Amino acid sequence: LFRVSGDLSRKKLLPAVYDLANRGLLPPGFGLVGVARRDYTDAQFAEIVKQDVRENARTPFREETWKQLVTGIRFVWGDFDDEGTFKRLRSTLDELDNRQGADGNHAFYLSVPPRMFEVVVDQLEKFGMVDQSQGWKRVVIEKPFGHDLASAKDLYRAVSKAFPPESVFRIDHYLGKETVQNLLALRFANQMFEPIWNNNYVGHVQITMAEDIGIGGRAGYYDGIGAARDVIQNHLLQLMA
Repeated sequence: LFRVSGDLSRKKLLPAVYDLANRGLLPPGFGLVGVARRDYTDAQFAEIVKQDVRENARTPFREETWKQLVTGIRFVWGDFDDEGTFKRLRSTLDELDNRQGADGNHAFYLSVPPRMFEVVVDQLEKFGMVDQSQGWKRVVIEKPFGHDLASAKDLYRAVSKAFPPESVFRIDHYLGKETVQNLLALRFANQMFEPIWNNNYVGHVQITMAEDIGIGGRAGYYDGIGAARDVIQNHLLQLMA
């Protein structure tokens, strides 16, 4: 998980990993490697994950689940454009493969700004971490995927050099929300709504995005991306679609 110290990782991704473990949906040999510029030890990082899980997980905290999960938690420090970071990451993955029995099956979650996608993917390829002959390799990319059409195409080409199309997952986490998932059932499984939810009867669609949190420590991110690219062209348009 790249940029594991970021807001999305700490509030959403790390608690979600714990929730999967708590529901018995992760294999016994699962490992979690966080990558960020902070100089944490494995133990310090594990304590941070535990705190985030307690505060933000959707399922109750269970010590037995945590004891199983924490055995596979590791931290790699460094900048994403530093080759030393990826040497340490490769060594950590090899150690976890041997200890946890992951058999080279790795998913790389890029919770990083779009400008860093190509940098990270190039480094992963350079240090032999995308070789599909030694277990499956997948890459998960958070929105926004570029800042315009041209940059999105450039990123697509960069990612495609290292990962085949079936191994690339572009994520809009709004679409995974329970209410959003239920929209399809509400429409197509409901005899009252389905006959009239179409262009013959619907005059307009209004979406209100009401959030009770501010940008927090993400001012730098918003200066570079902006609200339109952060939520409108992905979250809200995907929701409307």
